Order: sequence, then structure tokens, then C-alpha cells
Amino acid sequence: MKNPFEIYTTSKPQKRKSGLDFEESAADSQSLIEDPFSGDRNIPKQIWLGLLLAVCFAVFVGRIFYLQVIKGSSFRALSENNRVRSQPILAPRGLILDRNGKSLAQNTASFNLVAVPFDLPKQGLDNELQKLAEGLGLNLDDLRSKLANADKKSVQQILIAQNQSSEKSILFDTRSAEFPGFSMQKIPVRDYVEPEIFSHVLGFTGLISQADLKSIDPGKYESVDFIGKSGIESMYEKYLHGSNGQNLLEVDASGKLLNLLGENDPVPGQSLILNIDKELQDQLYSALKSRGNAKTKAAAVAMNPKNGQVLAFLSLPGFNNSLFARGISQEDYNKLLTDKSLPLFNRVIVGTYPPGSTVKPMVAAAALSEGVVNPSTVIYDNGVLVIPNQYDPSINYNFYGWKRQGLGPMTITSAIAQSSDIYFYTVAGGNPHSSTITGLGAEKLAEYYRKFNLGKITGIDLPGEKSGLVADPAWKALYYKSDAILSKWYLGDTYHIAIGQGDMLATPLQVSEWTAIIANNGIGFKPTVLNKVVDSTTGKIVFESKPQVLVNKFISDENLKIIQEGMRDTVVKGSGRQLATLPISAAGKTGTSQFDGSDPLRTHAWFTAYAPFEDPQIVITVLVEAGGEGHIAAVPVAKQVLEWWAKNRYKQ
Repeated sequence: MKNPFEIYTTSKPQKRKSGLDFEESAADSQSLIEDPFSGDRNIPKQIWLGLLLAVCFAVFVGRIFYLQVIKGSSFRALSENNRVRSQPILAPRGLILDRNGKSLAQNTASFNLVAVPFDLPKQGLDNELQKLAEGLGLNLDDLRSKLANADKKSVQQILIAQNQSSEKSILFDTRSAEFPGFSMQKIPVRDYVEPEIFSHVLGFTGLISQADLKSIDPGKYESVDFIGKSGIESMYEKYLHGSNGQNLLEVDASGKLLNLLGENDPVPGQSLILNIDKELQDQLYSALKSRGNAKTKAAAVAMNPKNGQVLAFLSLPGFNNSLFARGISQEDYNKLLTDKSLPLFNRVIVGTYPPGSTVKPMVAAAALSEGVVNPSTVIYDNGVLVIPNQYDPSINYNFYGWKRQGLGPMTITSAIAQSSDIYFYTVAGGNPHSSTITGLGAEKLAEYYRKFNLGKITGIDLPGEKSGLVADPAWKALYYKSDAILSKWYLGDTYHIAIGQGDMLATPLQVSEWTAIIANNGIGFKPTVLNKVVDSTTGKIVFESKPQVLVNKFISDENLKIIQEGMRDTVVKGSGRQLATLPISAAGKTGTSQFDGSDPLRTHAWFTAYAPFEDPQIVITVLVEAGGEGHIAAVPVAKQVLEWWAKNRYKQ
């Protein structure tokens, strides 16, 4: 077949005819125009080849532009991820020390199994997981679930198993080639010195959650990082965490380490110096344990009334907070949750209890300030107040004192010392059988309780504090608004809140706070656990807590002195007289509060005290849940601790 782009000629030239017809002449005239397919055959081939090369070059340049400019950053990142990895080096958390430099929380080494999803094999992963589970004694289903929702393209490490032993780490290293995508990392984790004793004030750390990562500074934490979850660890996380470092590693396509390219050292977190006195808290723990058992439920707090510094903070039972830092097992966690003694419950600031007779010095302050009584006013305590029903006088209600035979004639100081219920019933609500004392009334009494900061949080630098409850007619009407009977406020309600019963609730810290207000001549300071923050590398002070006034003076010096004398008499000749033999003078108030309506004999035991009486430097408050009477269960604890304090801290 002839090529239509090639001109064929005969071997012999033909003669042109003499004449030309129209068609021939026309054709011949057209032939004057240069035919691109005629003449020298090399010229048209060059032109078309040039055009073809130009098109190819343009396509090639366009493709390069697309790959290098438009998609360059994406492919560059992918290439780097396949070659260079950043492996985080977790920063050690700052130390936590007591006021004397004794360690409360430090760091120790642990090993975590981590995985990079991008480096995991695309095929045969389940076989690898089976070998990993068998080799390290891990649960296969747990391994599968950890990787089930992982982004297969991610080069960020994800935690697979915490708290692996050094033996397992060594075993993994010897067989690491069998487990592409996995590595064993040595990390610092929290080690608490005395977990049972300090667990509630220190709190604990745990693996950071996705919610945590979204709410904190981006770039400061890794997905395998740890963060404070409760207590001081949570409150001062910004100081404790430090700055993570990193290793730059060169790896091959399977994630195998080829070379260490560089290292940025982590910066340890800053250290916390607390106001807590470790030895004092140890004594408090020992005193409570010696008078209870493993299931004793109690709370105790000690503070300096002159500045609000918290010297001891104990909630029993405690728990092993190191378990959380290392990755608590579900079994251990379930044990804590189901333990009826509630070891995770912080009784000092979260527990709210009827404060019982510990409130009577505050009622005395209100009665004196409002002129309801004066130091010489005498109220006879015969053991019972009989109140007729306001709608049916034939019905009487008996309000008994703690001593059914009665305590006899009471002044305000002796009423505090002897804890006369009848006296404080009368000054709070009056006595229908006598017109000499009308009583404060519920609203005025509630007002004074709030002046002592009851019904409000103290603002201590620990999370989760509860405000307690000051009951009054307005509160009751709202709380029981659907019940016409219960929503009414009765005289008996006033009597009850006057002795710290009924609907009134307070935390042990709040009881300690109002005690400090009276001890410190009417001025109360905000309780603080932290003393200062110190830079771990330079030793310089980064932050220092300053005393903050929580309650300004609202009671006269004259009335404060009367109340203080009543609390001193409690120790000298009242329900707290076990403290009379202390080497230093003390003042205090016992309390025994009912909490079980079905069994009035079940009571919480309270005692709150301060010392020395002439120049108060320590307030101590003790609560023993269902401990019976305050002078039996709580006073001996305070006595033991104050004896130690007098010998080891006073004037030293």
C-alpha cells in the first residue's frame, strides 16, 4: 500500500503536452504554492518532531511543577516520615517535697510498649500480635483493641502496654526484629513515698486522654504523656510537667532504626515545696491507726492560724496512688471503686458531715455580738426543753441535752466547756416558757455561720472542695417546695442547727477554718498547701504563695476573749480535759453528731483544737466517722499529735 505522505514518480520523465486545459492550468497554478509534503523530505519530519518534543516537554515540565510545587510538601513529608522520625523523650516531673525538704513524690523508671501505626506490617499483623502477646505475656485482645481504631498513616506513637518490667524490655530488645512497628521505651513515672498517708493531698498522675490533649497547650504533651489527674499533681500541673525532649532517628521503610541523627534533652518539671510537714502527718496517721483498724474512716487537718498554711492533710483510708502512675489494672481499679470504705473519697474537703457541738463557739459569738446574752447571763440546763405544738398545745416535743439529768446553771463560758445543748437551744431559738431570752432566730444564726465562711468553699489549692450547707428557712422552703409540711421552718429546726445537727453540713477543713478564725483573734486566712515553686535546674523561686485573708474581723476583741476562755475551759475542765496534761496550753471543742435517723446512737466523733492558747501556732481538727463520742475517739488523737508537736516543732 502506498504511503499517502510520500510522492511517487516514474523512472522516466514524460513530455508536457503543448496545450493546457482549465483543470490542468488551475492545478498547475496551485502547484506554485509550496507543498509541505513536497520538495526536500527531511524538512517536514523535523518540524513535526519538534512539535512532538515541545508537547512532551510541556507535559513533563507541568508534571514536575505539580509534583514539586503543588504536592511537594506532602510528598516531602511522606518521604521524611519514611526516613526520619521524632521519638519523644518524656520529661521527668518536678519533685514534690515537704516544708523541710523531705521527698513526698519522686520519679522512677518504667517501660512502655508503644507502636507507630505507619510502620506496622500491612499483612501478617495479627501473627505479629500473637507472637508479641506470647513473648511478653500480654492479652491478645487488648493488643488488637489498642490498634483497632489507630490511623494507619499516623507516625505518632500510641501506647500499647504500660509498666513493663526491665526483664520484658530486655526480652523485647533481643527479638525486636520480629516486631516491626513496635518499640519499648524507658520513661520516668511517679513514685510516691508513702501512698496511704499522702494519697489525697498529692493526688496521682495518669496517661493523658484525648480530652486532655484538646484542652491543653498544643505541642506541650505527647499522646504517650502523663498528666496530673487529682490533688496537688493536678492543681500545679503547669509547673510539674516540664518540657519533653526528642530523639531524631533515621529509619528504613519498615521502621527499623538506621541511625541516631540528633537529640534534644528534656527539661525536668519544677519542684514544689509544700507547707505540709511530713513527720507531723506521719504522727497524725499513726495516732488514728493506733485507735482504729484498717477500715477506719477518718479525716484530720492541721494548719497555722496565723497564715493559713496547711501543715497536715489526711483522709483515711488512703490508696496506692503509684498504681495510677504506672497504669492501674482494671482489677485493682474495680477493687477501689467497690470498697465500701471509699478509699478514693477525700474526706477532708469533699466529705460533708453534721458538725455537731463544734459549732457552739460560733453560736456564742453570734449571741454575744447581737446582745442576746452577756458573760453573766445564766441559763439553767435541766436536761430537756419541752416545746408545745404551735397548733395543738396538748402535744409536746422534748428537746434533750446530751446529759439527761441536766448540767445546772450555765454561763456562756461554762456552756461552751460543758457543751450545754439546752443553753444553745435557748440562745438560738428562745424558750417559750421564759420571756427573758428571745433567741437569735434562724436567719440571724445562719448569717453568722456564713460570716465564719460556712456554706462556702475555703478556696484551698486542691480540686473538688465542697461548700457544705447552712440551713435556713429560705433554703428549706426551696428544697422542699413540693411538700407543704416539710417546706415549713419550725422552732425545732432552729434548735437543731444551733448544735450542728439537722440539715447543717460542714467539711473537716471548714471546721478547722472557723477554729483558726477564733484562735487568730477573728481573722481567718485562706488555707494553702503549696509554699513555693523552685526551678529544678537553677534553684530559683518561680512562685511563692502569699497569705490571703479569707475572713475579716467581725467580732469584738472582748467577745472573742470570752469565747476563747470557753474553749480553754473545755480542755481544763470540760470534755477535752485529756489535753490538760500537755506540755503546752491548748483550747478546743468536742463534737458528737448524729447522722443515722434510724439509730441515734450512731455518731461521728469530732474534736477541734489550737495551741498554744496564749499564742496559737497550730490548729488541729479530727473527725472519725461513726467513731462514737468526740472525747473518746477524736480527743486522744489530737492529744498524741500535739504532744509530738510540742516536743519536736514548738520553738524550733
